[in-house]
Amino acid sequence: MKSHQQILHNQLLERQENGLVRSLISVNHLIDFCSNDYLGLAKNQSLAHKIEADFNELKSNLTSINGSTGSRLISSQSIQVEQFEKKCAEFHQAEASLLFTSGYDANVGLISSIAQKDQVVFCDQLLHASLIDGLRLSKAERKIFAHNDLLDLENLLREYPIETPKWIVVESVYSMDGDMAPLRELVHLKNKYNAEIILDEAHAGGVYGPNGNGLAVEMGIEKEIFARVITFGKAWGNAGAVVLGSQTLIDFLVNFARPFIYSTAPSPHHISSLSTTLTSVETQFDLRKKLKENIEFFVQHSKSNQWGPSKTAIQTFFISGNQLVKKKASELQKAGFAVKAIVYPTVPKGEERIRITLNSLTQKEDILALIKTMETHE
Repeated sequence: MKSHQQILHNQLLERQENGLVRSLISVNHLIDFCSNDYLGLAKNQSLAHKIEADFNELKSNLTSINGSTGSRLISSQSIQVEQFEKKCAEFHQAEASLLFTSGYDANVGLISSIAQKDQVVFCDQLLHASLIDGLRLSKAERKIFAHNDLLDLENLLREYPIETPKWIVVESVYSMDGDMAPLRELVHLKNKYNAEIILDEAHAGGVYGPNGNGLAVEMGIEKEIFARVITFGKAWGNAGAVVLGSQTLIDFLVNFARPFIYSTAPSPHHISSLSTTLTSVETQFDLRKKLKENIEFFVQHSKSNQWGPSKTAIQTFFISGNQLVKKKASELQKAGFAVKAIVYPTVPKGEERIRITLNSLTQKEDILALIKTMETHE
């Protein structure tokens, strides 16, 4: 009889033999081409000093300084978190918002609670794992449509009576290919077929919009979106997430979203830092402009047909096969570039790739050096 340890060990060995084993490797000393710190705020010293100064000023008004002491429904509701959620909702032109400890928790809590029995969820083929896990926990029927394929989606929508409640789940910017959802066309379909849109703005928040308030706001369709998720671990250079929507939606999540109900609330320092960062994100016009310039420069100089067609900060270099793409990533790390291989089954077999993310601090000479190294074949 195999021991529990042996069972786990054998599963790890099988993963290793298939080139799928993951490991924790620090690349912080290398040139950053893999983090989601799009505006460089996670490294911004002046913002760090402002966060500490604001929190020190706030301390005298806090009953707890170091920890939150519990969930918000038990002991950790505060005026500070209420003020942040109100400011965040106003910034994103929403009626209300609810703070979660991570984007993963926000997506799981949102999808699993609002997608209910006798309802149908139409989800893009390339949704993030957090959205997929939320769908797995929901009681709604799930239909997958081909990535960004409006005809496929409409054919699926037609299969259901108009009175059937329907949800369309998409992302503003997709995390693996860096392409965008056709949001205006999706709004037309949702109005035609009695559906509502759930939009993950993880890779758009802070980057798009007149003040970094997301792609939906940039396109002027925020009122057409039932729920938006903004995460703070990317362009904000922080951590956590909010769900944006009506006050009814937020009240519903407080009562039914299990990741919110049963999680310890963020610490007072974290909430204070988010409030300070919100003010900073709103004013980072130069950093957003610099990021856009870096994206255009990268696209202009990347010539190999192995590059994907993305026009966002997420760029992809396709190398088929887990072992080959991991070998190339290792070579690039040795050359001084912080990159990571994305392997099957995270992406479809044959579409393994090195995922490049650009930020406003990326230097043009480093972009050129990376492209040259990427496009050099041994």
